[in-house]
Formats: sequence, structure tokens, C-alpha cells
Amino acid sequence: MEKRLYYRQSVAFQVRVTVMADPSVSALGETLDISESGMGVSLPRPFVPGSLVQLEIADSVLQGFVAYCREWSPMSEPSFARNKSWIGGSDSEGEAAPERSSFRAGIEVVEATIGTSGLSQLLRENFEVTMPHLTMTFATQPS
Repeated sequence: MEKRLYYRQSVAFQVRVTVMADPSVSALGETLDISESGMGVSLPRPFVPGSLVQLEIADSVLQGFVAYCREWSPMSEPSFARNKSWIGGSDSEGEAAPERSSFRAGIEVVEATIGTSGLSQLLRENFEVTMPHLTMTFATQPS
């Protein structure tokens, strides 16, 4: 029996999560789902609950708080995008690939600046459906 308060929409975006108070604490991961209460993210390192974080998805920037972070086996939950390759992504910074992540974080998103790329527009559409009360601002096209 499902006990969740909110429906979770599966999504797979490459995301960089950075602690606002200490930008050296940052990791490249993958979004797992979006619900009215926030986003589930798979990451290669733990983040402290309560931390204010910035999430970068394509050319969009989101701010939120880490609600929880726990060890997690990516294979323990199905992923419709398990075998994807990231567009414009790179593991050249010495980080683990998103599918090797070992922590699942729940992030309460409180604000988003939506970029102009196609991926950002897809993100916007997901937010409009799953987080109708989210404060969104929109980047303008460069002149």
C-alpha cells in the first residue's frame, strides 16, 4: 500500500548539487523523481540534512534544502533511464558516473530560475504539473 503524501513523477536529469555555505561540497548526480514536496536525487556522496543547496540542471538553477540523505543502492529501485548517456556531461572531473551513485537525497525545492534550453523547458513543464506553487523566474534569451 502506497503511503506517500504526494505522487512522484519519474525524471532523469543530470544535476550538480552544491552546498551554498561551502561550495567545495558539490557532486554530480541524477534526478530520480519530482513530487509536490521536492526532488529525489541520486548522488555519489552524502549531504547533510538541513543544508541549503543549489541544483544546476541544464541552464536552470534551483535552490532548496536537503530534507534527508541516506545510503541507497541504485539497483534497488527501477530507473527508466538506467542506460542513458548524458548530453554535454563529463566525468573528466574525476567524479563517479551518476548511475554509480550511492546516496539518495530528498531536496525541498523552494525557488527555480528556468533557463532557455530545451531541457530546461522540459523541467519547467514537469514543475508546472508537480510543483504548481513553486516560485519560478525565467531567464531571457541572449541578444
